Amino acid sequence: MKKIYALTAVAVITFGTTSWGDGFTLDDIPEIGNKKAINVALEAGGGADLIIPFLEAFSKKTGVPVTHESMVFATLYSKEIIELQSGTGAYDLVVTETSWTNEWQDYLAPMETLANTYDPEGIEGFKEYAQGHDSGILRMASTRDGVLVGAPYYTYTMLNIFRDDLMSDEGERNAFKAKFGYDLAAPTSNQQLMDMAQFFTRGAGEKLKGVELEKPFYGVSLMAGRYPHVQDEVSAILWGTDGRWARTIRDASGAVTGFEITEEDMIKLENAFQFYRDLMQFAPPGSENAFWDFATAQFVDGNTAMIPYMYSPLWNWSTDVINVGGKNGGAPVPGSRPYTGAFHFAPSKDSENLEAAYWLLKYIGSEKTQTEMVNSGWSSARRDSIENCDTSNDNAHRNCGWINSLTTQWDAQASDVESYLHFNSKAFGKLYEQMTIIAHENAVGMKTPAQSVKAWRKAFGRYQKKFDDVSVKN
Repeated sequence: MKKIYALTAVAVITFGTTSWGDGFTLDDIPEIGNKKAINVALEAGGGADLIIPFLEAFSKKTGVPVTHESMVFATLYSKEIIELQSGTGAYDLVVTETSWTNEWQDYLAPMETLANTYDPEGIEGFKEYAQGHDSGILRMASTRDGVLVGAPYYTYTMLNIFRDDLMSDEGERNAFKAKFGYDLAAPTSNQQLMDMAQFFTRGAGEKLKGVELEKPFYGVSLMAGRYPHVQDEVSAILWGTDGRWARTIRDASGAVTGFEITEEDMIKLENAFQFYRDLMQFAPPGSENAFWDFATAQFVDGNTAMIPYMYSPLWNWSTDVINVGGKNGGAPVPGSRPYTGAFHFAPSKDSENLEAAYWLLKYIGSEKTQTEMVNSGWSSARRDSIENCDTSNDNAHRNCGWINSLTTQWDAQASDVESYLHFNSKAFGKLYEQMTIIAHENAVGMKTPAQSVKAWRKAFGRYQKKFDDVSVKN
C-alpha cells in the first residue's frame, strides 16, 4: 500500500474570506547559513520580468547570489527534464507545470522535508502559509499520493472573454432573442456558445450594432494550431460535460491503482471533438494554425465576438478592443470546468543549496509578494492575493476584472482534480503532446472525431504503459 502523506490535508482546505494572509515577508527569513549561489529556471516573458526584481530583493536581503535562466515554454520542459534526470543540479528551483508534477516527483525535494529541515515552525508553519493558495491548484502541485513538491505562484485558468458592448447592445439582444428564444448573455452551455458563435458571424456588408461591416466578422477566436492550446480547449469542452480523457482509479486507501477510458467518456470525447470542429466554421481564417497570440489579436482588433477559452493571464491583453472602443467582459467557460493549471517553483533534489531554494520559493509564493504582482496584472494562484487586488485605481478592470470568473471556476472544479488524468499520470508530459496532435488533426479535418478517439485510446495505452507504473484498464 502506498503511503498517503499528511500534507494532502493542505490541498482540501475550504476558503471563505480573504483574512488568512500569511504575513510572510523578507524579514521573516532567518539567517541562511549556506551562501552558495542558486540558479532559478523561469518561463520567458512578462511573468519572468515581474519575478526578477523579487529575486534581486531576496539576494540583497539574504546575501545569497541568485541567477536565473529564462526559456520559452516550448523548450522549458525538455531543458529542465534533461538536467533533472542527469542529476546536474543546474537549477536549484525548477519551474514545474502542474501536469508534470507526477512525472518529476523523483527529482524534486518534498516540501514537508524541507519545511521540517529549514523552517523554525516546521511543516505546521508551511501549512499555515499554504492556506492562501487555491486548494485545487495546490493539489495540482502535489503528487497523486499527496506529496507537495512545490509552491504555486501563477495560474492560467481559462476564461470566456467576450465583447461586452455586443452583449449589452439593445439591437443585438432583440435580434438574438427573436432567433433563439432566450436572452443574449455569456454562454453557460455548449449549445448557447454555438448559438452565439453562429449569431455573431457575419459577412462584409451586414450590420453589427447597426453599423455596416467593411469586412467579415466572426463569432469566436480559437487556437486550433498544432500547439498545446488546442488540447486545452478540447479539455475544457470535455470537462464541461463531466467527461474525462481517462478516469483515475483509486483503492480504498486513496492510492492510484490504474486508469480507465470508459464507454461513456469515449462518447463524450467524440462529442467534444465534433463540437470543436463545428465551432471552427465561426472562427477567422488562419485559426487552423493559430497560437494564443493570433486568437487574442483577432479579438483585440475587433474581428471576433469572444474568445471562449482563453487563459487568465491574457485578460489584461484584451481589455480594450481596438477600433471599436468597447471593453471586454469575463465569465466562466461553459460548464465551469476550464483547462486549469499553474506553474510552481519546485526545489531540485540535486540542489547544493536547498536551504536558500526553500526560502526563495516561500518568498515568491507569499501573499505579500503575490499581491504586489497581482496589482501589476499578474494571474496568481493565491486566493488571498487575487481577492485583495486593488480596485480603487483606473486599472481595476484590467488588473482585477477576471477574478470573479476565475474563483467561481476554482470552486466548481476543485474536487475534480483528483480524477483528472492530467494531474495523476506520470506519463502526462508525453501524453500531452499526443493529445495536442490528435486535437489539431481533428480540428483541421485530418481525422474524424471517431478516428480521433481511436487514435487517443491507442496512444494513451502505449505511452501510459511505457512511462508509468500503474495499469490501464481496457
